[in-house]
Amino acid sequence: MQRRHFLAGLILLPALPFAAHAANTELQIGIYPGTGKADIFTGDFHSWVAPFAQSLGTALGVKCTPVLFRSIRHVTRSLESGRLDLYFVPPSVAVSALDNKYSPVARVRDQATGVLVRRKGADVTTVALTEKESWLDVMARYTLKRNKQTTAKFMNLKTQEEVVLAMQRDYAQAGSLRTKLADELVGKGGYEVWYPLPTTPDFTLMASDDLSVAEQDKLGAAAVALSPNVIQSLQKAIHSKVTGFAVDKQADYKMIKQAILEAGY
Repeated sequence: MQRRHFLAGLILLPALPFAAHAANTELQIGIYPGTGKADIFTGDFHSWVAPFAQSLGTALGVKCTPVLFRSIRHVTRSLESGRLDLYFVPPSVAVSALDNKYSPVARVRDQATGVLVRRKGADVTTVALTEKESWLDVMARYTLKRNKQTTAKFMNLKTQEEVVLAMQRDYAQAGSLRTKLADELVGKGGYEVWYPLPTTPDFTLMASDDLSVAEQDKLGAAAVALSPNVIQSLQKAIHSKVTGFAVDKQADYKMIKQAILEAGY
């Protein structure tokens, strides 16, 4: 009888890490800061995102602990396991969250915008893109397919800076960049806008559907009410523009999902 009780206890052990919310004592928020911040120092990350996590936890009267993810692959695996209560992720990852019983409770105020840039007058044989399944990757593939540009090869790199370097060294004749960096490159001369990328929602705060609607609403309201100092601190850790949050439970991720499907991911 004692052995049977002991084995039953072992069976229950894997569930313990997921019981924090049920006990209403702690939330965990997974954050993927984007390809441009994937190499962020762990200490800096925790220092910069701590006020954000604390504000969310305060909304529900619990502690909220941030968890750093350094690649889309790793954060997607975590989403599929339903391991954490919250995620703050780029738009292409938000699509995966939607497919794994998470709902958007707030998004950053600024929309995601980008541009396919090419060397002036160049015949494009290779296009440089950031990490596979990143927003710049899937939206570039989608845009090129829609414009019947299907012969070029793709080169996936880690950061936008590496995309620019690949173009400068002529490993690629075109690349996919967020608007700010694209404008800077075009402004220097020698490059031109090839195709603009569709505008979509950007970084999104996703909450587990295990949280009640009332709890999700409180988290969304807390994100919208963040002070300028908390926003500025969070911006240091996130590669996309973060000037504030908006509650948008109906944000349209259909185009991003279609782009991911057409890219074969």
